[in-house]
Amino acid sequence: MSLETQNSFNFFWTIAISTIIILLWLVPEITVLQQGRGSGSGVWGYISIIAPIITIIAPLVYGWCSHDENGAILIGTLPFLMVSGFIRIITGNGPVGSGYLACSVVYIAALSLAGGLEGFFAAKRTTGYLLIALLLAGVWAGIFFSGIH
Repeated sequence: MSLETQNSFNFFWTIAISTIIILLWLVPEITVLQQGRGSGSGVWGYISIIAPIITIIAPLVYGWCSHDENGAILIGTLPFLMVSGFIRIITGNGPVGSGYLACSVVYIAALSLAGGLEGFFAAKRTTGYLLIALLLAGVWAGIFFSGIH
């Protein structure tokens, strides 16, 4: 396989994985909004639990398996950036004040940075870098859960 073919193949998988993660976040959100009630139990509730886990694991696994640093960084950053923007547009929950806007930007930037760096370090495929990537996965989870109200 030539380098050009390999790069386009990796780009395809990067976009495909990012799209799947985005759909795991958005489909339950849109369904819940259409039904007019909280997610609760059921299929959409389970998918809402699975989505953050997949978002944490995907850059780690993709980076480790493919050695594709750029793709792993994109998988770590792109889905959460897109999801946070789409959810704000769909729900109409835009910035209320400058303090809320600043907190939202810092929260989303911290998650994107942790996810991107997690994928970058996982793509290095050494034990030390893998430990750093796992630590960043834990940081991502901590930041994510600190933002839930």
